[in-house]
Amino acid sequence: MTLLKIALFCALTATALPAQSATATLDFTDNAPAFADNSVNNGDTVRAGDFSLTFQNTQTRGGSVEVDAFGIYLGDIGWELLVSVDLVFGVDTIIDTYSIGLATSSAEFQLSGANGTSGRNDIGSRGTFAFDMGTIPIFLAGETYTLTHNASFAMLRGLQVSSPPSPAAVPLPASLPLLLAGFGAIALLRRRP
Repeated sequence: MTLLKIALFCALTATALPAQSATATLDFTDNAPAFADNSVNNGDTVRAGDFSLTFQNTQTRGGSVEVDAFGIYLGDIGWELLVSVDLVFGVDTIIDTYSIGLATSSAEFQLSGANGTSGRNDIGSRGTFAFDMGTIPIFLAGETYTLTHNASFAMLRGLQVSSPPSPAAVPLPASLPLLLAGFGAIALLRRRP
């Protein structure tokens, strides 16, 4: 009977499913606690679930960077706008989509870091769009990624992020069912009087 229990345990372990990836939305509006003062400051960290994103080395046009209900002000015209910023992810992350709260001209933004550069992501119109990861397989935890853009004015509202997929499950070897059947047969033979 013990062998049968071991065989069943092995069969169930071999067919276990991989864990699902987590998803969350990083909010870049004034609703986020990090932006309670309605501006982006070095060291501000936005959190959602297990995900976090820290803003560093903000390069601005005209002083501090303003944040309101439409998001972070991006641009190169003369008031409180973000020109570039370094971003540090708290955990390995994939960006699925991004949201633009307001836009007034055709423009794009890009993220670049040690393991690649994202594609050019459009910020010329309002809405939610698929993020082009470009050559970056994942945004690595603790690495610095620089966000740059060519907008005269746009507002980045947030990012929908997810964790990288789990490694692929190891396929069930063809001989395992035969091995389990053999253990089951031995267990049955041992029970016979």
